[in-house]
Amino acid sequence: MNEEDLNEAFRDVMVRSTPPPSMDPAHALDRARRTRKRRRVRWAAVAAVPLVVGVGAAPTVIANYSGHRSVGQMVAGDTGTAQPTTQPTTRPVSTVTPVAPNTRKSKDPWPEGQVDRTATAGPRATRAVTLMQDLRSAVPAGFGTPDLKYPDGRRMSYPQSQYASNDGEQDYWEYTATIPVQKDDRVGQLLVQSTTPDGKPATTPCKAAEKFWGGTGTCAVVDVGGKKVGVLTTKGSDARYDQWAAYRYDDGTVVVLAQTKKSDNDARSPLKQPVFTADQLAELVTSPKFKISS
Repeated sequence: MNEEDLNEAFRDVMVRSTPPPSMDPAHALDRARRTRKRRRVRWAAVAAVPLVVGVGAAPTVIANYSGHRSVGQMVAGDTGTAQPTTQPTTRPVSTVTPVAPNTRKSKDPWPEGQVDRTATAGPRATRAVTLMQDLRSAVPAGFGTPDLKYPDGRRMSYPQSQYASNDGEQDYWEYTATIPVQKDDRVGQLLVQSTTPDGKPATTPCKAAEKFWGGTGTCAVVDVGGKKVGVLTTKGSDARYDQWAAYRYDDGTVVVLAQTKKSDNDARSPLKQPVFTADQLAELVTSPKFKISS
């Protein structure tokens, strides 16, 4: 190939090649804009990939953030208040074995450090004092409960808390309160006794009344709002009390409320009338304030 052939071939290649881009400024600006637009499209496509993945993971993230609440609760305008869910409740099975009451045995020491049957201090003595205060508050208008004394100076009002069990019996206690009741210059007497459950079988209302100091007389059953009360009225003048009512609770607690027109202070004249009627006595003996079960 000589020099002329070489020049001819070079010109042929130049003719067949794409002409160089125009150097016009407007054309160059338009090409730059199209290039930038293509780059944005490519970046948007790349960003869409993690977005799709994030949409799939969103319910899990929301559930974790909202304390495992459903997505429906969040979308429905949930204010952030946790909705209660019903779950099966399993009640624990009690492993506590009931303790049988103590039984009094021969030569057993008196309970709770006592020197005899009577509790002179501590919570049991306090219960008897409270019982006496409740009895005073139950006295109707027209009668007074003054702090009277016997000729030897002892108070006629006195509370007592006594361990009452005998050998072979379940432990139980008797709380008693006695007060004088005065009208004008005449004095009678009231007594209330609350006995804790002794483990013995239930009896009829009149049998419960007859157990009080071995009383004898005429007994009637009075209905007080569905509660059966035995009201015993004694015969003769040798009885310490003229009348009393007895009521036994379902748990075995027995309450007795007794009245007499003549007090055990012979220096005082007796009342002309009883403090309560038989119906009033029966109603009052069922008052919860006189019930002491322990």
